[in-house]
This record gives sequence, C-alpha cells and structure tokens, in this order.
Amino acid sequence: MLNRNTVSVLLAGALLAACSPAETVLKDHAQQRWDALISGDVERAYVYYTDAFKATTTPEAFRRKASGTGLWNKAQVKQVQCDASGKRCQVDVDVTVSMKMRGLSTPVETSDVVHETWVKDGWFSDWRYVKQ
Repeated sequence: MLNRNTVSVLLAGALLAACSPAETVLKDHAQQRWDALISGDVERAYVYYTDAFKATTTPEAFRRKASGTGLWNKAQVKQVQCDASGKRCQVDVDVTVSMKMRGLSTPVETSDVVHETWVKDGWFSDWRYVKQ
C-alpha cells in the first residue's frame, strides 16, 4: 500500500511529465512559425495564428502587413513557460535582424528577445499564436 507522500510524489511526477510534451510541441510550433516568417512563407506562418485573428485578418491582408520579412535572419525559441491550466504559455524567442547601414559595407546584426503568448483552446486543438 502506498503512503500519502509516495502518492504525492507520483502525482507531481505525472503532472510534470504531462507538461513536458506540450511544451516541446509548442516550442516546435513557435519555431516553425518563425522559420516560415524568415523564409518569407507568410501563408505557412498564418496558420499558427488564432481563429479570432484569422476572422479579422484575411491571408491577403496578413501578407501585406507581415513586417520584418527580409530583415529577420535568425530566430531561436529559448524558453516555454505554461500557466497552471496548461492552456496559455509564454514563449521567449531570440530574434536577430540584419540592417544595412549607410557607410558600412556589411549589414549590422542585432538581437532581442521577443515575448509571445500562445493558447490552446480545447483538449485536442493545436497551439495558436496570439497577435498582440
């Protein structure tokens, strides 16, 4: 028979194990969205946005508004942290841009961390990026 401490440890381990695959999947989705944006494939990037965003922004309008395409040259998802519900996560992405500067023969690169919010609406739904 299991004592109370053993049960608590087993439950905590099960909860941690349940979060890991979701965070791994979300990390992959976030990286795929950035890879699509960097390569200029805005149609592929568009599928990662929420249904609410898609209801107000057509693919054509998104294509016209996709700023940064051509300037971004690298993005690397660094961290994923989900809230207790497991349906809302913060994703930190290290994004590098390359800008041509007058008087310099090579572009100047600079990086910054972009903080993103991703949500999951239902048990079997995909993760979606929340445009803010």
